Formats: sequence, C-alpha cells, structure tokens
Amino acid sequence: MGTVQGPSSGNTASSSHSKASNAPVKLAESKVSVTVEASADSSKTDKKLQIQEKAAQEVKLAIKPFYQNKDITKEEYKEIVRKAVDKVCHSKSGEVNSTKVANLVKAYVDKYKYSRKGSQKKTLEEPMSADKNMC
Repeated sequence: MGTVQGPSSGNTASSSHSKASNAPVKLAESKVSVTVEASADSSKTDKKLQIQEKAAQEVKLAIKPFYQNKDITKEEYKEIVRKAVDKVCHSKSGEVNSTKVANLVKAYVDKYKYSRKGSQKKTLEEPMSADKNMC
C-alpha cells in the first residue's frame, strides 16, 4: 500500500506542476488579446478623430463667408460650428460631404438670424406697449 501512495502523490505533484506551467501561458495569451483589442480601439478613435477634424474644417470653410459678412456674431459662430460638427460626426453615413455640410451651415445661420430678429422685435415692442398703457 505504501507503493500505491507514492505514485499517486507523485502524480498530484506533477499535475499541480503542469497547471502552474500552463498558468503563465494563459496569462500571456490574455495579454496578447488585450493589446489587440486596445490597438483596435485606438484605430477606431483615430478614425473618429480624423472624421471630426475633417468635419470641423468643412464647417469652418462653409461658415466663414457668413461670419465675414457679419451675418452672425462670434458667439453664434462658435455655437453653429459646435452643433454642425457634432451633427456631421454622428451621421449614419460616416463621411463628410462638403455640399451637405454647406447646406447644414446655411440652415443654422438662417435659423440664428431669424431667431435674433425675432428677439429684437420683442425687445422693441415691449417698451412701446408699456408706454401705451400709461396714456
């Protein structure tokens, strides 16, 4: 019986040794897969950044004439650029079409010009209506 215990205890020792030697291999494999995923994530982020930069260039190019003609203020310029770039980057197509960007910017400029004119009329009408009530 003593001989039976010897080999069985030897087997458990060797099996635990083989498990220990497999563990570093598994760790190394998991590190490789993590670096592959990280490089895939970085390439996606690089692509997103490239699209965002191109969208920003196109938006700025399209909005420049409106700003130079003083159709919009500096604050409106910043807000339109921010909104337009965000909208272009989140489009389903994933590409930057300069004609579509120009139309989008023009629509934003018209919207801001119209809203500014509407707010100016309201501020001009309010003092007049107060004067009429006093008479």
